Amino acid sequence: MNRGRRRTPSPRPKRSALLTVAVPSVCALGVTAVAAASVSGVGSDKKDESTTQAAPDTAAAPVKPSVANSKLDSQLAGVREGADDFRDRASRTQERIDLQARQAAEKKRKEAEAARKEALRPKFALPVAQHGLSAMFGQAGINWMSVHTGIDFPVSYGTPVMAATDGTVRTQWNDAYGNMVILTSPDGTETWYCHLSSAKIRSGTVKAGETIAYSGNSGNSTGPHLHFEVHPGGGAAVDPLPWLRGHGLDPN
Repeated sequence: MNRGRRRTPSPRPKRSALLTVAVPSVCALGVTAVAAASVSGVGSDKKDESTTQAAPDTAAAPVKPSVANSKLDSQLAGVREGADDFRDRASRTQERIDLQARQAAEKKRKEAEAARKEALRPKFALPVAQHGLSAMFGQAGINWMSVHTGIDFPVSYGTPVMAATDGTVRTQWNDAYGNMVILTSPDGTETWYCHLSSAKIRSGTVKAGETIAYSGNSGNSTGPHLHFEVHPGGGAAVDPLPWLRGHGLDPN
């Protein structure tokens, strides 16, 4: 082998023109993309900042929970106060209604009781409590101008004299009868109470059995007693005895 022969070096491959151009182009594209991204990012930040700053002008600020709770508590307190006030007024109204109902019921009860008592109350009464007569109707004697026009009750001086009927009373003086009380009943009948010492009721309405005068000895009288007469319709005197008995009363 000939050491002196020199090895012929293999020829180096030639770079492709396309690769040489392409590599720098890729780098350039990368730089361009980064730059574009940077520019795009800057613009986006500014836009977001502008939007964020403009938000307070277009939307209300959020309400803090403590403030909202305070407002709600105030509203609830107002509702409770209104409910309490309504309940109090309703209670007072109901109390007034109940009171009026009780008063009406009490009034009705009293009226019914008064009507019951009135129905039971005697409408006629003897003129004195003492029974017995000393002179009868129609008797003749020196003590009377003609005949006796009534009946006499021999009672002591100052004995209470009572109304024989309901009605209206008036008083007068008469020389023969002395002090008189004349009672006119609802049907027009007059009862006369004569020779009185005084009148307790000189005018006005009375009820049967009510004390209207006191017996005496006034006028043409021979001693203390009550002279009693009955005049139907205010006319002539009639015998008081059958009239009294007709109303369930007997003076004997």
